[in-house]
Amino acid sequence: MRHSRIFRSSFEHMVCLFVGAAACTVSSCTDDTFDKYGQQGASGMLAFDVVAPDSWTNGLAAANSANKDISIRKITQSGGDAPLYLVTEIAEAAVDTAAHRVMTRGTTITGETIEKYSFGLSAICYTGDWPGEGEENKWTTNFAHNIEVNYAQNAWNLKKPLHWTGSGRIKFFAYSPYSAASGSSDNANNDTIIHSKPDATGVPTLTYTVPEDVTKQKDLLYAVADCGGDGTGDIQKGAVHLQFKHALTAVTIQTGKNMLAGKVTGITISGVHGKATCQIGTGNWIPDGDDPNSSFSINYDEDVELGWNGDDLMTNPDIVLNKDEEGYTFMMIPQALTDKAILTISFTDSITEMNRTLTAKLKDFTKDKTWAAGKRYTYSVNSTGIVIKPFIEMTINKTLYPNGGYKGVDVITLKEGNLYTPMSDAEKLAYLPVSGFLNDVSITAYTHVVQAGAADETKEQFRKLDFKIEWSLNGTDWISGGQDSHGNPMGWRPVTTSQTVANNTDWTSPVSGSILLPAQKQFEYMQNFLYGTQTSVVDNYNAKTATHAGQGTKEMPYDLVDNNDLAKETANCYIVNDHGYYTFPAYYGNTYSKTNPGSTSSYKYEGTVPDATKDYILTEFVGYNNEKISSAPIAGVTDAILLWQDSPDLVTDVKYSNDKVSFRVPKETISQGNAVIAVRKDEKILWSWHIWVTHRKWGRDNCVKTSDTNTNKFGQPFYIAPCNLGYCEPHNGGDGGTVYMRFVALELAGCDGIGDDGVIEKITVKRDGLSINGQPAVTFTQPKIAKSTAGDNTYYQWGRKDAMLPGIQNEVSIENGLTDALLKTELTMVNKMFYSTDKYRFTSEESGKTIGESVEMPYKFFMHKRISDDKNSEDNFLRRHWHKGLGTPYNLKSIMNYWNIQLTTAARAYFDYSLKDNPNYKTTPNDEYVVKTVYDPSPAGFKIPPVKAFADFFDDVTLTQVNAPTSTNPNAKKTVGKANATEATAFTGWTVDLNGQTYYFPATGVRDMGIRDKEVGYGTFPGFSAITYIATSGFRENDTASSCMILSIDKRPTIAFPNCTEPIDGTNNAYGFTVRPIRDGQKGN
Repeated sequence: MRHSRIFRSSFEHMVCLFVGAAACTVSSCTDDTFDKYGQQGASGMLAFDVVAPDSWTNGLAAANSANKDISIRKITQSGGDAPLYLVTEIAEAAVDTAAHRVMTRGTTITGETIEKYSFGLSAICYTGDWPGEGEENKWTTNFAHNIEVNYAQNAWNLKKPLHWTGSGRIKFFAYSPYSAASGSSDNANNDTIIHSKPDATGVPTLTYTVPEDVTKQKDLLYAVADCGGDGTGDIQKGAVHLQFKHALTAVTIQTGKNMLAGKVTGITISGVHGKATCQIGTGNWIPDGDDPNSSFSINYDEDVELGWNGDDLMTNPDIVLNKDEEGYTFMMIPQALTDKAILTISFTDSITEMNRTLTAKLKDFTKDKTWAAGKRYTYSVNSTGIVIKPFIEMTINKTLYPNGGYKGVDVITLKEGNLYTPMSDAEKLAYLPVSGFLNDVSITAYTHVVQAGAADETKEQFRKLDFKIEWSLNGTDWISGGQDSHGNPMGWRPVTTSQTVANNTDWTSPVSGSILLPAQKQFEYMQNFLYGTQTSVVDNYNAKTATHAGQGTKEMPYDLVDNNDLAKETANCYIVNDHGYYTFPAYYGNTYSKTNPGSTSSYKYEGTVPDATKDYILTEFVGYNNEKISSAPIAGVTDAILLWQDSPDLVTDVKYSNDKVSFRVPKETISQGNAVIAVRKDEKILWSWHIWVTHRKWGRDNCVKTSDTNTNKFGQPFYIAPCNLGYCEPHNGGDGGTVYMRFVALELAGCDGIGDDGVIEKITVKRDGLSINGQPAVTFTQPKIAKSTAGDNTYYQWGRKDAMLPGIQNEVSIENGLTDALLKTELTMVNKMFYSTDKYRFTSEESGKTIGESVEMPYKFFMHKRISDDKNSEDNFLRRHWHKGLGTPYNLKSIMNYWNIQLTTAARAYFDYSLKDNPNYKTTPNDEYVVKTVYDPSPAGFKIPPVKAFADFFDDVTLTQVNAPTSTNPNAKKTVGKANATEATAFTGWTVDLNGQTYYFPATGVRDMGIRDKEVGYGTFPGFSAITYIATSGFRENDTASSCMILSIDKRPTIAFPNCTEPIDGTNNAYGFTVRPIRDGQKGN
């Protein structure tokens, strides 16, 4: 948001749109083809989206092209023999940036006074094509003529309301500041800005007379927009897009290097045109008369004192002699300069007290002998003919912001309108990951050397600027060099390839690399698990998986299929234990195995479908387009991208080439976390994969074997994975903080722009179209790390392959302050922070989706708002089931064999006490052998378990029946069980000891369904910190809907089996569940 005068440039100069509305009617255009009341097209009142220039750029802080616009010549002086030089720097105005109001100047203009300024608006209704250059233009300002538009009550308001015409076209011409004067007004000659007459034809013009009083000179702005009468064309968010530009030339005078101390008593620019006319939008000014005879002077109330620089006789460089904040910037008409254009500076030095007159013929000191519109010309008086200036520009590339550029909540109170609020531009510019690692940075660093009177080829030169980076946590104590806690070098690390290193002939080209600054302590804590220096607090697990060398190289990445000792097959999830470069085939998950390369068992049902369940059986699994998958390779891929990740820069350098996807896990940022990678065709997602980076090993020797009593169909025991899929260890929180960074030149200390300590005084930082200029140090902000008491893992909607964002619980999230008893225990978790672009940020989406849509939206959690009545209805179905495939090529409303392609029988969902000696959680179909499908989210060698895989956990529970009378059945009974799961200290989960084996189940809750209090657009959220629901392949069908089968552990006393591992429970497949896979292939062969 632009709050300060136009010459200011700082972090606070951010982008913000404010739209104002106009009301009522407008007269018709010049013929009857226009609809007066908008009945043929868009109707309604005109609104304006106003955009103003960010600032005038200071000389060499501009873009690289502007750096070449510099010259040095001797200046004429009266008295004194030592030569003086005038250095001219020319800079483009900064890129136009959205602002909530147009800005002008006179005396100092600030955010508090800017509201008094307004802009003038004229508009022409026309048909056909707009006349080209040189063609006759007979149109007049028939739609609007010089209407004032001012800013009030957060909106732009027209003094005379306008409506869209509905047809034809409208060309808008705007300027600021507004002037009521026009060519026909009596006082026109007395006004500095005069608009053309209402009957004038062609583009409306402005005649500008430069006030002799410099403090009254205005920064004239203009804008043009061409729109259809139906509200199309130059439109943004339904408003006419007016992008204002500078129409004049800004001139600044300042001290240069080694100018004598003293005082300046006056500055004059003479022999220039002071009045001219310009067609609005062209930038071409026609002077009033041929003789440039105007003169403009600054006569100070108090002389400008140029104090001594320490013990030196010289004054400090870069002292502006006509300060903008005092209203002294010359705002001149753009023009060709003649021999008459003279700059005169009246100066008295402190040594001789001699009155000197410094004069310069501006034509000789200005590029192309012309003042161009929208440029700032800075003239510096030097006593040396050589100027050396440093240039540092840092561009931070490919930033994945927290939550896709949003700030999340610490606790759900239901008072918030949305779970996320946008980060400001200032927050984005200042963002530093908690890892301290800026993974992809480009730095342009050079010295610009200009010498007066030298030959053309040496007039200006660019030389390498060697530098180092220093950082500080308090802005006072600065550090450079050294290593982080895992041996990674700190500071700037350039990439040394021929494509990224500037060469000796062009030091102005950027160098690519990365910057490592201090990480937050809790981030390092999570990293330590992979380095074997931290032991899990939940199960004492400790394993060092990160090595010094890492896995693979950029040229030869580590193949995650060929190098998998457990199962050389593709999957929807790949586990990574070390930093390095990795690759895998771009195949549908679970469709390819080296031991059985032609198998179609994961996507084609084999056998006859029973009539009883034919409406629930998907016989041929489908891809993103709801068409049958015919082979393992994914056809038509054009690229691969990262969608989201829950640890910063966990996965980088995602690429697709030669039917393979590759990615990198940097050594600097390897930690526990999850990422989702997708392949696309013309930006449409075709498939995606979950990358889980962890210290947890999933192999032959890491799983927990169940008893020999409860076996699968082939009489083999189940081998349960050592932890939940996507699990990350519990950790404390961190408050975030500030990290300061600066550049220090390794030579040239004390030169212009470089302090005596080598600190480069002005640097430019760019990120995603935003920038900050002229600062000696960058202030970065690291976000806080939220505490995760129980640890966290990815969730999965039943039947989907896609990893959903984990949720976390802590003391803050649990104490939500809600008064509703059910919501108070439900909304006790919050989303884990993730990192993504805005386009692929993890969020909610309305349910009732097809399989193809779920494949295309792996970053969306499907949900539906809970209605007030939960009876059998379409709303109730949509809330409880994410999928609805009627009308598609496969044409099924519900599907039972998502995660076991051969499953054809629905299960009983609840424990029956009468069957306790032969419990139904052990019988068919709950003991069916699971044939892994293309939608199974498990890694290679693992699969979703059947219900019976968890039978051991309920066999030893002591069950009894107790009276539970109801209003309709006074003799009703219910089954209760004695708890067999021990709550962990401070409750982070449950420990279960069975047959000499110990199992740990963290309390990671679920990703919740919709609630009554919020619409789907509120966002998706986790819930129920007192439970864990672990999905199985089982399915239950009933009269009203269908359910998936889960292993549940629930601490709440209101349920049937509190703190019991209940392996037969049915619930809605719209939840996001925890997955605890089992080993695949246990057939006894």
